[in-house]
Amino acid sequence: MSDKHIVVAGDISEDILVYLFPLNPDPGSNQRGKQKLRVHRCGAGAIVLADLLLASAEQHKHQIHAPSFRPENDGLEYSASSIMELELVDPDVPPPSSFKVRRRQRLDVETRWHSPQLLPTNSDNLTVLIFQDAEGGFNDSYAAIELYRKSRPHILLHHMARPLGAGQIWDAIRHGPYVKDGSQNPERLIVVVSADDLRAEGIELSHGLSWEKTCEDFVEKLGSLGRLSMLVTCAHLIVLFGCDGVIYHRGREMVQPILFFDPLCAEGEFIRRNLGYFPGLPEAFVCGLATELAQSPEASLDKGIKSGFSAARRLAKLGFRNGVIHDWPRYPVVDVMQNRLQSEHLATLSIPSETIARGANWSILHQNIGDPVEVARQIVKTGIRSAITHMPLAQFGGLVLVDRLEIEAFRTFFNSIQEYLSTSHTKPLSIAILGSRSSGKSFAATQVAIAAASGRKIRHLRFDLSRFTSLNDLSIAFHTIRDCTLSGLLPIVYIHAWDTELSGSPLGWVPYLLDPMHGGQFLDHGEMRPIGPAILLFGSNTVKSFEEYTAIARPVTASVEEFLSCLQGIVNVLGPDRVDESDTLYPVRRAVVLRALLEEREPSLRLGEGISIDESVLDGLLMVPTYRHGIRSLKSIIDMSRLTNRRHFERAALPPESQLGLHLDYPNFLQYLQGSTLPDDIREAIAERLHMTYVEYRMKMAQTPAELDESRQDSSMCAWASLREEFRESVRAHASDLPRKLRMISCFLAPQEDNRVPVDRFTAKELEFMAEIEHERWNGERLHMQWEVGERNTANRKRPLLVPWRDLERKWQLFDIEMVKSYTAILPQGYKIYRKGVAGGIVREPMKPQSTANLVNSSTL
Repeated sequence: MSDKHIVVAGDISEDILVYLFPLNPDPGSNQRGKQKLRVHRCGAGAIVLADLLLASAEQHKHQIHAPSFRPENDGLEYSASSIMELELVDPDVPPPSSFKVRRRQRLDVETRWHSPQLLPTNSDNLTVLIFQDAEGGFNDSYAAIELYRKSRPHILLHHMARPLGAGQIWDAIRHGPYVKDGSQNPERLIVVVSADDLRAEGIELSHGLSWEKTCEDFVEKLGSLGRLSMLVTCAHLIVLFGCDGVIYHRGREMVQPILFFDPLCAEGEFIRRNLGYFPGLPEAFVCGLATELAQSPEASLDKGIKSGFSAARRLAKLGFRNGVIHDWPRYPVVDVMQNRLQSEHLATLSIPSETIARGANWSILHQNIGDPVEVARQIVKTGIRSAITHMPLAQFGGLVLVDRLEIEAFRTFFNSIQEYLSTSHTKPLSIAILGSRSSGKSFAATQVAIAAASGRKIRHLRFDLSRFTSLNDLSIAFHTIRDCTLSGLLPIVYIHAWDTELSGSPLGWVPYLLDPMHGGQFLDHGEMRPIGPAILLFGSNTVKSFEEYTAIARPVTASVEEFLSCLQGIVNVLGPDRVDESDTLYPVRRAVVLRALLEEREPSLRLGEGISIDESVLDGLLMVPTYRHGIRSLKSIIDMSRLTNRRHFERAALPPESQLGLHLDYPNFLQYLQGSTLPDDIREAIAERLHMTYVEYRMKMAQTPAELDESRQDSSMCAWASLREEFRESVRAHASDLPRKLRMISCFLAPQEDNRVPVDRFTAKELEFMAEIEHERWNGERLHMQWEVGERNTANRKRPLLVPWRDLERKWQLFDIEMVKSYTAILPQGYKIYRKGVAGGIVREPMKPQSTANLVNSSTL
């Protein structure tokens, strides 16, 4: 047996499990189908910790020392901390069966500290000491402090409960465990708390909107309570956000906190998708973390955090389990610890504290990738999930969102509906859906509403006020809604064009919508009739944003202002078009729509998970700023393209100019088709500096006075202002192609960012590759302009260099290499070249945060 030890001490709570279980009488018995009420005592807290650690003993090879669980004989009212009503997940499945918690009632019971009766004789072999805190603290802290003082653990793992950062135990341990010389080492203390406990203490952390918002709140609000300063500044603070994310904060170091998160889930989402609330999830996390730390004390904490994350998720999926031997609900400790999921997708990110402190806008998508256009390309070509594996994604039914602003807006909308449905109501929930025409407002809003109402019987209705001719039409619509509620259905109603005219009055429909919104009633032939519970989604026709609506509302009537007061929420739908000059994510939003349209239009375009499409076509469809009729125009272009039974979307498949012009600005679209993705002023600045580089290097190549004089006489060597327009266009084409070549070596051009390290030089392999690509581009351009191979003669449009790269003299290959080498030096002020993926401070696999080697291998040992 190993002489290494883990000690678990602290709170032992006792839960009373109440559940119905099917009887299994003989076939033909009249008792078949009946259930029996059962009651079972279940130890929790430190008992669950110990059981989980015993189940993973084969991994960590440690002896476990924990207090024993002996149900009290003084009655339930003395010992039980809660009563939980359980429900069978699937009664038809034979044992082992899963149980979920249907209802939990906490009981007021005195908490007591419990230490193991048998402790390691040699404290030098104590690897991990786990303190399980109790909500409200302990009245008998003396035993805990004594255990702490005589122990010499490599790591003290404190699972903290409310009140946070308070009490005699925390005052004793906050400076870390004792080491051999009698001093305390704060680097050996790891504190685990839940985000909900931080919220309960008064720290404002948003719940389930976006991971960006969570990070911002954490950075800005964590230190807002002075009484928690010792908690905030402890060496290792781990904050649990349900089973969906973890923030690891190192308060003693000037380093950025680290976020571990599931890109496909918001906080609380994983639990909702599985069995709902379940006790013991934090304990499962702590045990997964402790197992890794005990198994390899010198490992980095990231592995332990991922192990704990996986263990907690496994428990959330399984719930309580019974079996053939033990026919009562138990924590499935063996399945949780020995079969921890290895496929959990957990992304990591260093939270940009300085960026957040400055109040700058940021998103994980932009920070993890940097080049939104490349993200958009990959979404179309390889699929959403493969393209954004390290970025948050929200999905509501058929609606997929990747833009942070839309994710936050629609999650707020989703949460509002769920809150509304959690209690009974007599009037509707009213939400305004604003956005440009054909931005997908109706689809997006109804998909979110249907997802939020999952599990209920619903009916989806749609009314278009722009087609109503009288108030009687509106009355009929409300009668239809009322019929649904009377039949027990939940109406999800999209009311389009509430902001249109009525009888020449701007926003004329608004006064007639107030009674249903405010009082849940509508006027029917002089009589007010109740509507009942419903979800009313008011989709705009002309109003694009809340700011625009308030500007219109001021000069109209007071009822228009009252409309706002009756709303429970407003959602601005950005849609697939560029909102303004600062909107850099519109290609990403559009890519999600374009991918779906292409799959629907012609399945043969799919190659595995990919879509076969020409790069120029993809750039044009993604990057043209606006379509005349939004999504409808994009769909029309795809429908008109010659794609039937085609396996590749080539440029020739696009509709002719006359048809494309109906749906977009064709000259602008043509620029993107030809690869011109740079703004005109940036392209012009780069082109002029490219030409200067060209002239300087050509002059350096001249080895004799005759060659120098010949170079000076060449019309392509004039100053930029005097250069023939044909040559200037050639240099502009080179400048326009710069982003494409950078993309091929996983780089991109962007405005300067403080948190990214710019590329100051390319590798020799990259230079050779880009030089060859540039020469091929130049060959194609010259040949297209009817230039020919021959002795250099500008007047006769001849160049000796119109040959393949492999046939080019090395000195001219070196010339092309020098041209592409200059890219980092010729950029206009405020622009830099960056490598894709990892920004400064962004963490990807493998990640090594503060290693516990620094906890264990301290010189103070």
